Amino acid sequence: MSKHDLDETKPEQTGPFWKRQASSIIEAQITRFPLLVQLRAIWHQLQGEREIWPYLIPLLVVVFLGSYRAERKKLRVQSNEDPS
Repeated sequence: MSKHDLDETKPEQTGPFWKRQASSIIEAQITRFPLLVQLRAIWHQLQGEREIWPYLIPLLVVVFLGSYRAERKKLRVQSNEDPS
């Protein structure tokens, strides 16, 4: 087990009882929805890459804008071709 894994489990094992209970309830609710599990995994990965955020976030914005504009252009072309 790596040091990072130990640090993640440590807060759940210590602290007030109500915090451990709240954490358990939140974990149970998150596991009910697969999308939330995936979003949580992505969030943990992003937290691990915190030192490259100044490069990563602008890259993600550029990729998002490029994809968004391409999709909008494709929809405009389809709406112009559709006579109905």
